[in-house]
Amino acid sequence: MQFGHALDRILREILLSNPNHGPVQLMKVDLSDGFYRLCLNIEDIPKLGVTFPSATHNNLVAFPLVLPMGWKNSPPAFCTATETIADLANSSLQSESPSAAHPLSKHAATMDDPISPPTATATALQPPFVSATALNSSLSQIDIPTVRDPSLPFPITLLQYIDVFVDDFIALSQAGNRNYVRDTLLHAIDTVFCPNDFYDSEYRREPVSLKKLRKGDCSWSTIKLVLGWIINTVAMTIELPQHRQERLGAILSSIPSTQKRIGVKKWHKLLGELRSMALALPGARSMFGMMQEALQSLDKRSRISLRKGVHQSIADFQWMLKDISKRPTRIAELVPLLPSALGFHDASGEGAGGVWFPSHTIGSRMKNKNTLHPLLWRYKWPQDIIDNLVTEDNPQGKITNSDLELAGGLLHLDVIAHCLDVRERTLVSKTDNLATLFWERKGSATNAAVTHQLLRLFGIHQRFHRYIPRHDYISGPSNPLADDSSQIHLQNCAPDTKADFWRDLSLAEQEVREGVTTGCSAAADTHWEKWIEFTSVLGQDPLLQAVEDKVPYLQVFLHRVRHGFYAANKNPVRTRSAEDYLWSIGQTYLELGEQDPRLNCHDNIDFRLARMIKSYKKKDPPPNRVKPVPLSVIRRIAQIAFSGNSFNQHATADMIIIAFFFLLRPGEYSYSNTDSDPFLLADVKFWIGHQRLNTMTATPTQLRQATFVSLTFTTQKNGVRGEVIGLSCSGELYLCPVKALARRVIHLKQHNAAPNTPLCTYFCQERQRLVHVCPSDITNTLRTNVAALGPALGFLPSDVSARCLRAAGANALLCANVDSDVIRLLGRWRSDEMLRYLHLQNSQLMQHFSQRMLTGGNFTLIPNQEVPLF
Repeated sequence: MQFGHALDRILREILLSNPNHGPVQLMKVDLSDGFYRLCLNIEDIPKLGVTFPSATHNNLVAFPLVLPMGWKNSPPAFCTATETIADLANSSLQSESPSAAHPLSKHAATMDDPISPPTATATALQPPFVSATALNSSLSQIDIPTVRDPSLPFPITLLQYIDVFVDDFIALSQAGNRNYVRDTLLHAIDTVFCPNDFYDSEYRREPVSLKKLRKGDCSWSTIKLVLGWIINTVAMTIELPQHRQERLGAILSSIPSTQKRIGVKKWHKLLGELRSMALALPGARSMFGMMQEALQSLDKRSRISLRKGVHQSIADFQWMLKDISKRPTRIAELVPLLPSALGFHDASGEGAGGVWFPSHTIGSRMKNKNTLHPLLWRYKWPQDIIDNLVTEDNPQGKITNSDLELAGGLLHLDVIAHCLDVRERTLVSKTDNLATLFWERKGSATNAAVTHQLLRLFGIHQRFHRYIPRHDYISGPSNPLADDSSQIHLQNCAPDTKADFWRDLSLAEQEVREGVTTGCSAAADTHWEKWIEFTSVLGQDPLLQAVEDKVPYLQVFLHRVRHGFYAANKNPVRTRSAEDYLWSIGQTYLELGEQDPRLNCHDNIDFRLARMIKSYKKKDPPPNRVKPVPLSVIRRIAQIAFSGNSFNQHATADMIIIAFFFLLRPGEYSYSNTDSDPFLLADVKFWIGHQRLNTMTATPTQLRQATFVSLTFTTQKNGVRGEVIGLSCSGELYLCPVKALARRVIHLKQHNAAPNTPLCTYFCQERQRLVHVCPSDITNTLRTNVAALGPALGFLPSDVSARCLRAAGANALLCANVDSDVIRLLGRWRSDEMLRYLHLQNSQLMQHFSQRMLTGGNFTLIPNQEVPLF
């Protein structure tokens, strides 16, 4: 069962209450042993009997006399009683029937919040309640509404209302009648569920849970945990408790973007959790379309296919979780009211336009503008969009008229959001295709942000309102909303020239972001968001334009990141991670055309920051480096794998051999969520002598006879695109890079794999499809064989992982007296740090040093002037 509409009704009553009567007070009443208070009909008792087999006696049969917990009809049957209680209580409150003081009310009243006086004005709003989870958010930057919506009614009577969800009663009142409301509810419960008297056993509990009552649930307060949400009626906000935020984050993160299948039970659990939490997440109720449609893709093993659209929906919920953790949600954002503006819009292949008819209750964001006048706008599409439209003359276009209709609708909402104050308002936008309801959430992804995402598909920058001046699509001789902060001025250019310039500038900025890996770019975004949180708490802009010496701010930020206060996972971090935060801030400053705040006048890291980093390095624990495995481990893995017929073991062993010889990272020879991509079938080239083979057309016999193989680097980390590294046969059957790659290619070709298939792919006989070798498969195989060989290796199974094969190959080359520069080139290392580590750890290289030191320790020095002559 779900919350239904209980929470919706509660929030609506709070929003529509009259603030002149004081803030709304909340109270909860829980029932004790709820199901067990409803007796079954005598003729229905045998239908629910349960047999209990016994080894020593005849089988027993248990007949429940009350509602059992496991029966699916127990909750609906029980809710008939609780709904009756709520109806009786609300009827008594509406008729204002007198109610005597209840015996439990006196004890509950001792924990009531003190009565607050009514607000001085009916339109003033209290500052928003900020929880511990949102204490360090950027809420101070958000221009929250400070005036109550003038369109809301002002009821004459005090609020008195009772709702229920299963056995949880939620009461609402205002200061003058809260005792009356509580007594009325408690007496209504006693009317349906008989209270205890002197005839009852001492073990029979009261219908009202005394345990919860003693904890304060039955007391009045303006801040209450209701149906899993923290409601604050003074600040008019609602938020998820910290443990529910963490639970939601854990559920969403348990499904990585690379996962292709999921069990139907786990999917039902995910949907249930999301639906229960989406009741108070603005915009979340309409985000279940793709997730529900996924239920239609059940396979024979009751698994659901997770397509791209499903993962995008999960990513949307992850974004919303990140947003609600920064600040509480305002109740006005969740309750749709009567429309405050009516609009009509349309779009064609030439452009889009529309008109808005606002009500008198909406305030203007433009100076000297009357909000009662209609708001007319139009916008001509850039020429590249017009040229890319699908028409009879251009059937190969990529943009349809439906795309333009949707973009026009989003622009329609963007216009009114920039011109009128429509925060927490309901708007009706109509076109010849659809009619939509919309209410804006200030401080999160507004309609403008959605517009940016769609228009980015058309080659227009996602920051639409910055790079295309708003006066290009808002009518009027002048537009006070135009962004004058830009340092680029194109007043003397034609409109089409300006649009082309901003479009190309947006593409150039996107190319700047693509200059680093996706993971690095995402980490930099996270670091910059933390910096914004930090500066907003101090009342400063992120660029610290009013601050001459920015280093003290960087010092405090670095200190808090180091100790976990501003770290992404709220845990203390090591020096390297803390330095990354400062590096990201400096890079963002440079990207925005500012000076790097970390550097002094000599372009060196400021002395204060350098000393802090040095002190952190002294306190860091020693690095946990993996141990390079000797050849005996890899040889044992190959012997065991190729003695059987398991495709999984064959693929794992081959990829271990390939990684050892080519010094590969885990992301290059296995399938993982890293910035480095695995080598593909098309990246492999074979030679027989001087004759190169066509990998896709060569026969298995030709591939087995190959004497040389090469790998071509494409998107691998630290590799030069187009660079080729090749190796010849080693002379062994299994431990050979040529033979191992030939086995992989033959296997993939036998199962009709495409050229873009990763080499770490193999055909799973159980699933009857191609699957990947993951880093966990490599790690488990290595650790199993290290444990089997015992402590003679000099390290434990926990000391090895998929990363150790790269070090193992380099170590083998060192022992073979290969030049260290050649090893560094082959392994794509940019420094000699790894070689130093490998050299000192290698016992074969170090074992004769002591004897050599005794031989070379007898030496004499050239005498200086102070040494006396003989």
